[in-house]
Amino acid sequence: MSEAVAAKPANTLRLSQRCMSVSPSASMSIEARIAEMRAAGEPVISFGVGEPDFPTPEIIKEAGHEAINNNQTKYTPAGGTIPLRKAIAAQLKQDTGLDYAYTQVTVTNGAKEALYLAFQALCDKGDEVIVPAPYWVSYLEQVKLAEATPVVIETTSEAGFKVTPAQLEAATTPKTRMLVLNSPSNPTGMVYTRAELEGIANWARSNNVLIMTDEIYDRVLYVEDYARLLRVAPDLVDRTIVINGLSKTYSMTGWRVGYAAGPEAAIKAMIKIQGHSTSHPSSVSQYAALKAYNTDLNDEIARMVAAFKERRDWIVAALNEIPGVRCLTPEGAFYVFPDFTGVLGRELRGGKVCNTTAELASYILDEVKVGIIHGEAFGTPGCARLSYALSLDKIKEGIGRIKEALS
Repeated sequence: MSEAVAAKPANTLRLSQRCMSVSPSASMSIEARIAEMRAAGEPVISFGVGEPDFPTPEIIKEAGHEAINNNQTKYTPAGGTIPLRKAIAAQLKQDTGLDYAYTQVTVTNGAKEALYLAFQALCDKGDEVIVPAPYWVSYLEQVKLAEATPVVIETTSEAGFKVTPAQLEAATTPKTRMLVLNSPSNPTGMVYTRAELEGIANWARSNNVLIMTDEIYDRVLYVEDYARLLRVAPDLVDRTIVINGLSKTYSMTGWRVGYAAGPEAAIKAMIKIQGHSTSHPSSVSQYAALKAYNTDLNDEIARMVAAFKERRDWIVAALNEIPGVRCLTPEGAFYVFPDFTGVLGRELRGGKVCNTTAELASYILDEVKVGIIHGEAFGTPGCARLSYALSLDKIKEGIGRIKEALS
C-alpha cells in the first residue's frame, strides 16, 4: 500500500481586514429588529426610517411602466444613459448657475453609491477626510473602505451642529484631502447659511482641499434662502463633488437613482469603478428618473414639504415638553435630533437607569415599542435621531409612548 498522503489543513474562511474594520449600519440594524418584532405581532412605531412616506408621483410610475412595455430593460452605459445625464446637468445649471457637461455626471444606485465611488476614486491610504459630527452613519465607514482616515470634528447644539472654519483649521494637517459637507443635514436637519459657507470656502481655498457636498435633501426645506456651496463659491467647482439624487425629493427611495457631478477626470474614474462593479442603476429606474427631471412637479413637492413642516412643528414642540429633553428646530430634511442628556442617569420606569442613548433607545423599544436611532451611531452620544416621515397620528402616538417611558 502506498503511504498515506498527509492531510492538508482545512481552508478556514477568513474575512478581509477591510470588512472587519467597518461597523454595520445602525439604522439598518434597528429597522431589521423592528421588522422582526412586527412580524411577531408587536405594535412597533418606528421613527428610524429615512424615507418619505408619500407615494412616488403617478407620472413617474407611469414612465416606469412605459419603459417596461417599450422593452427599455437592457443594459445602459456605465454611469447611466446620456439623456438622463444631460437632464441632471441641466438641473445642476438651475441649482448652481454653472455649466456641466454630461461627461461630468455619473448616475448611481442611489446617492449612497455616489458617495462610495467618490471616496474610492479620490482617496488613498493615509489621506485624511474631515467629517463633522453629527454625521450620516455611512460616511465614516465608506472613508474606511477607501483606506483613508476619517477625522471627526464634534460640533455643538449651540452652533446649530455646524462646523466652523476655526474648527476646520485646527483639524487640518498635510494629509487633509477632503471635507464632507451635508446641508440640509442628516441627522440634524440644520442648514448652512451663505456666510457660514463662505467661511468654509475660504478655508478650502487656503488649504487646497476637496469638498464632497451631499445635497440629497436640497428640496426638503423650511427656509427661504437655501445656500449651495457652488452658488457661494463657484470658483471651487474644480475641487467639488456634488452628491444628489431623486430618493427624497420625488419619494423614489426604492428606485435607487442618485448621481455625482464634478470634474470630468474624477467622474471618469468613478465610472471606471462602476464598470467593474454595479455598472449602472436599473434601466427602468433611469427612464422614470428622466421623466421626473423633465416634468414640473413643484406643486407635488411643495405639498409634501408642507406636510413635513406641520409634523416638524408638532414633534419639536412635543419633545421640548418632555422633562430632560431639548430639541432644536430643523431647517430642512425630515429628522429631529433631540438631546436626551437630561434623561440619562435618571431612574425610569421599573427602576431602569440608562447611561447612554444606545441604552435609552433599547429601553424605549423594549418598554413602549418605539424605535429611534441612538446618537452614538451619528458620532454624537447623548442625542438621538427621529424621522418624522410618518403620519402625524403615528408621530403623536409614538411621542406619547416615549413620554410615558421617560416618566
